[in-house]
Amino acid sequence: MTSASSLLAGDRQARIRARLDEKGSVRSADLAAELDVSVVTIRRDLTDLQVTGEVELVYGGARLAGGRVPPPDRRVRTTVEVEAKAAIAQVAVGLLRTGDTVYLDSGTTCAAMVPYLAGLERLTILTNDLSTAIELATLAPRLTVIMVPGVIDGATLSTVGELLPAVLANFVFDAVFISASAWQPGIGATTGDLKYAAVKRAVLARAKHSYLLVDSSKFGVSEPHVIHRLEGFDAVVTDGSLKSSSRDELAADGVDIMIGPPGHANSSAVAPSYPKKAR
Repeated sequence: MTSASSLLAGDRQARIRARLDEKGSVRSADLAAELDVSVVTIRRDLTDLQVTGEVELVYGGARLAGGRVPPPDRRVRTTVEVEAKAAIAQVAVGLLRTGDTVYLDSGTTCAAMVPYLAGLERLTILTNDLSTAIELATLAPRLTVIMVPGVIDGATLSTVGELLPAVLANFVFDAVFISASAWQPGIGATTGDLKYAAVKRAVLARAKHSYLLVDSSKFGVSEPHVIHRLEGFDAVVTDGSLKSSSRDELAADGVDIMIGPPGHANSSAVAPSYPKKAR
């Protein structure tokens, strides 16, 4: 059997393509460890893939060329990191209190909260995500659900545009849950679309408390548009696959991390692994 370290460049690049197809982005350090080669070798492989137009290089790694991280089509994203999103959702719902006014960002990570919200009462929830709004209205009739108006993006099934800020100005949110395409210490939470970055920043400006919901597969890379610095959130809620070295790096930067429970997609929300800032 051929060891990873003895693979030829073409074979290594085939494995890199497989990881990119699976996750949408890769970290050079992770690939070097997996393939038992140096980071310099991985960078050379990624540069070769960039030359052929297959990837775009980003700080610390690469992403699929021509696409956002994760894939922009919601129908694709619903099948990605499903268990991680469920774990994140459990923790996120545990942060809510009766009577809260809440904002749920667009995307499948925040949408994973819906099943856990179904049994709650006396919450007012605003969202710009069409699927989330419809599912909440169906599964959680005792909650007040407000769909934020705007131009509908057919790929994400969410609203964007200049109508949103005028509506958001009527609210102060007890808790805001934001999603992101990528997150990286020193850079922050980022997205590949300027319109979405503007919406997210507008919501954060109206938040008493804010939480970034993002799975570990998006860690260590960045997209062009910054949403917010990581330490600016009350906490970043992620899954248990985040490496301990990454957790230590984030803690050193003053980022509060909350880890979702592994392998309990149907259980109730649990206490965080790290203490959150006081509400």
